[in-house]
Order: sequence, then structure tokens, then C-alpha cells
Amino acid sequence: MKKFGLLGKNISYTFSPTLHNKIFKLYDIDAQYEIYDLKDESLMKDFLKDLKQKSILGLNVTIPYKTTILKFVDTISPEVQSIGATNCIKFENGRLIAYNTDYFGLIKTFEKMDLNLKNKKAVILGTGGAAKAAIKALLDCGAIVFIVSRDKIKAQSEFKDIPVISYDELSKTSGYLLINATPIGTNPNINVSPVNESIIQNFDFVLDLIYNPQETLFLKFAKNRGKNFENGLYMLISQGVKSEEIWNEKEFNYEKIYDELINTIYK
Repeated sequence: MKKFGLLGKNISYTFSPTLHNKIFKLYDIDAQYEIYDLKDESLMKDFLKDLKQKSILGLNVTIPYKTTILKFVDTISPEVQSIGATNCIKFENGRLIAYNTDYFGLIKTFEKMDLNLKNKKAVILGTGGAAKAAIKALLDCGAIVFIVSRDKIKAQSEFKDIPVISYDELSKTSGYLLINATPIGTNPNINVSPVNESIIQNFDFVLDLIYNPQETLFLKFAKNRGKNFENGLYMLISQGVKSEEIWNEKEFNYEKIYDELINTIYK
């Protein structure tokens, strides 16, 4: 039996096992997908050593380890080199290879939203691993990217080529697309939003990378303002399918898997 899993911290809310088990069922793959809730980065080295001994083939990575795990991998893909974060590890001949399928999932989501990003202003809330993937995806689509951070000075030192604005400055900003790449609003803390409703009014499209709950307060604000919006489920599914393609070295039907999952996850 093939072994895969998800590494993160406080991730009991995740839909990832449902996604990957559906792929296993649809494509008759004898495999299991486990949740690895690691309480502290100091445990990472021994954790990865243990996984090697268990002959695991692939590992997804989520908050807060998308950047810190890079200290323990042997090879990084070109997109990881550019983004500085990984969400997909392949175990191959005792070596760990890091990929970023969040980037791919974002491109697929932009396509689903029918966005024309060339020379359009896109604003990202947050500076973590998901935000880094969003920056590359947006730039590759020709967008003009801005980052919003609560610690503007720190963010400016990290993102030297991307304009950084504060949340106060955001209130005076408008644009084409607003992306929430922070965890604010994730289940169970569903009654909070990274920005207030008046901010939403200044953008044409709104994307929340959170997928649980289905409609965050951030997206409820978008609905109230009549904006086109999307949550993070399509990105989740797309990045997960891409991860399985990398691990199994075969192609899968993204739309088929999405159609199978949408009613299962939000039943």
C-alpha cells in the first residue's frame, strides 16, 4: 500500500484526506493518506526521518511549515526556488524533493474565475507561504501585485521587489482582485474577517484561500457588495490533484474529481 499524508499544526479541520481518498477510489490506487499534526518545528528532523523509515512516498505541507521544512529537503523545484515555500514533498530514493502545487492550484483558480489579470492590480492580504505562491502566480499572469501586512517594515525587507502597504493604507486602495492569504476566518474562528466590508467595495473580484467554512465572513462581505468571489476549495483540489500526479507519475482529470468532491465536502 502506498503511503501519503499532510503535515501541519492544528489541522483537524482539513478536507485533504477526503480529497485524496476520493482520488484513490476513482483511480483504483491502493493507498492511505494520514494527518500529521506536528506541535513544534523542533520535532521536524526526527519526524521526517521516521517517515523515511515508514516508506512514505509523498507529503503535503500546510501552515505553519511551508517555509521551515525547506531546511530539511534535498532538492527544490524551480517554482519553490522562486516562491520560497513548498506544500508538496516527494520521497524518492531516500531524498526529499520539494514542489509547490499551491502555485498550480492558484493558476487553475484564476482560470475558473475567468480573470484577466494582465496589467491589473491585485492585492494580497498576508505574507506566508500561500501569499508567496499567490505572488508568483499573479506575476506570471501579468498582474501588478501589492502585499498588505501588519508589519510593513518586516514585509518590505522580505519582499524587496513587491510594494507593501499597511492595513490603514489599504482603506485608500482599490484594484481588480483582492486575495485573503491569511488564516483569518478559518473554522472554528468563523466570525472574523481580515478586513471590514468597506474594503471589499474597492475591488472587482474577491478570492479567499480558506475553504472551511464554505463561505467565510470575508466572502459574505463580498456577496453583500455584489462582487464576484471564490473560496479556496478549487485551489485545494487542484493542488492536491497536482501533488498526486507528482507522487504517482500519472495524470488525472481535475474537473471529474472536483465534481465528485464538491457535494461530498459541503453536504
